[in-house]
Amino acid sequence: MEDDSGVTQKNLTGAIIACLCGISQAAELRNFRNASNDLEIKASFEGLKGEIVTLRGVDGDVFDTPLDFLSKEDQDFIRNTASGTYDDAAKINKAVGLAFANGNAFSRLDAETVAKSLKLKPESTSKHGKSWRLYSSFVQGYTLFGAMPYSVALYSDDDGKVENISVVYANKGDYGSTAGFAQDHFKNSGAPEPGSLEEAMNLDEKTVSSAITSVLGESTEQRYGESGTRRTIKRWDWNDHSFLLSNEEGEYVSLSIVSTEMADNDGKSERMSDAELKKRLIDNIVHEENGDVYISEIPMVDQGPKGYCVPATFERAMRTMGIDADMYLLAMVGQSQAGGGTVVELLLENVKSAVYRKGRRTKEDEIKNLKIRDIKRYIDEGSPVMWSMCSMDDYNEIADENTAGRAAGKADFREKMDTKAAKLAASEKPEDNRHICMIIGYNETTNEIAVSDSWGKRFEKRWVPLPAADWASAGKLFMILP
Repeated sequence: MEDDSGVTQKNLTGAIIACLCGISQAAELRNFRNASNDLEIKASFEGLKGEIVTLRGVDGDVFDTPLDFLSKEDQDFIRNTASGTYDDAAKINKAVGLAFANGNAFSRLDAETVAKSLKLKPESTSKHGKSWRLYSSFVQGYTLFGAMPYSVALYSDDDGKVENISVVYANKGDYGSTAGFAQDHFKNSGAPEPGSLEEAMNLDEKTVSSAITSVLGESTEQRYGESGTRRTIKRWDWNDHSFLLSNEEGEYVSLSIVSTEMADNDGKSERMSDAELKKRLIDNIVHEENGDVYISEIPMVDQGPKGYCVPATFERAMRTMGIDADMYLLAMVGQSQAGGGTVVELLLENVKSAVYRKGRRTKEDEIKNLKIRDIKRYIDEGSPVMWSMCSMDDYNEIADENTAGRAAGKADFREKMDTKAAKLAASEKPEDNRHICMIIGYNETTNEIAVSDSWGKRFEKRWVPLPAADWASAGKLFMILP
């Protein structure tokens, strides 16, 4: 027999048998019984939507069942628990300042819904997940837990559920930065903020900590993170949510919201198998009829109005390789200077242990002149190439114009761009505006490379004539490989 929810007694019985064979978890488990008292399952209550109950079995599997399928005692327990959960959610939303919590367990939160509630903007979309981000210092009156965050980012899994929310308050990259967005981050734009970073960080930590404590009580303390990003955090738990507050001296104040399972595991993520990763990388390669070969599904990270091109690009490369990363944490381990400026080799050295632990490896190439053969072998394996270069106005003008000409299908644009690129290549090589971005593709017929900058969706893929790219090249390539 099947009701309107699509749940059959046969299916639920199968789920119960599977869960009873599993290994007990440390979650809040209860022995639920059906209305006729002839079936029993040990599970945790995950949420109630209308008359549909979500339960999580001891093996971690989540499933739905009609409320009236359960015993009267269990129905009363669920309604009372749900009522208390929704009351708590309302209190949390008041502390947050936005409609963030909705009574569902963290693992059941719909990412797009939460992103809209937090007023975040789409940043990246791929088959393997999405992300949203907001640089809220440009939004008047935007606060979370009473303090203004500089960056709010939300990451989803490939099922569209929330995986991680990262809120960064006062930090050395954004605080006092006078840089602009995208290409303009090399140009000053306005006066720095008054006061000291230390004062701003301590105030933000106190404000956020007090707001959460007022709802969830006193925090606990634990060590969290892997390798060079391991740090001491304050932790509060509620309904499968863990609120993790960090204050890294001279670096940043951040609030991560993750599942209690992730928090219990100290933030360590599972390693993707070599076979699964290699298949994913090959599947990401696109071959067009015009000779374009490029890598798709690379997550975008918008570095915002600060010089974090190195940490942002490394985050993109690491996530492509199935390794969780965060540009603010990478800026810390790479010893980025206030406002930006990171030594790539130092960051590479400091993330090696995290990369190796996930079964990956790093590689560096020095090149005198940039040629397609230098990057072709990596692109053909689905591995993006991190490229050190000088992001000059002349280079960016050619990149934008060439990409637009391709999109418009103009017959005469290529000859014009080849002439411009050749003229630029004949001029003195630049030394200013040091930058790192990704090379993600090539076209041997047209002698172009595809470049991706950590500046948002518009800069996800620009096609650049090779002579112009070689003129801008600073001679180093960095890879994270399977």
